[in-house]
Amino acid sequence: MTKTITIEKIDNSLLREIDPEGRLNLTLCLQCGRCSSGCTMRQETDILPHQLNRMVALGMKDELLKSKAIWACISCNTCVSRCPMQVDTPALVDALRSIAQSAPGDLERVRIFNEVMLGSVKRFGRSYELGLMAVYKLRAKDFFSDLAKLPVMLFKGKMKLRPPSTSGRGAVTTIFDRIRQARRAEK
Repeated sequence: MTKTITIEKIDNSLLREIDPEGRLNLTLCLQCGRCSSGCTMRQETDILPHQLNRMVALGMKDELLKSKAIWACISCNTCVSRCPMQVDTPALVDALRSIAQSAPGDLERVRIFNEVMLGSVKRFGRSYELGLMAVYKLRAKDFFSDLAKLPVMLFKGKMKLRPPSTSGRGAVTTIFDRIRQARRAEK
């Protein structure tokens, strides 16, 4: 059953907030649906990629931030490769995730993981899996669901006890800081 949404007015402030310089090509979207037909997560989401693009153009911020779509996207870039206008839907999803305060019910853990993963990359210059999982488990309050896998992963070297030493660590932190400053300047 299709959900009908009444549009009271068109508000492009969300589009200006997410893509002030037009780099994501959102306004070029033809609504052809090629992105949605190729989406690997279309069965798992409530809003398809071409619908996300249109909803941003219409200023439907509340509906977008409450949707499963921004948390179900795996950023595989299939949509971008299929799009004749090169609309960058995964970057749009990342922008929506960054302004969302929460995720719907079962996808709240995805939001937490996304936040913790980015924090790990910012701090260590790359992902530190053991630390990432420890912080995630604490924040998600999911302490024991896969605890039995930890010794095997440690033994096989899939998770290291110590954080990685990355030479470009400072450069990655600088990138994160510049993004945060740019977002503040936009507001």
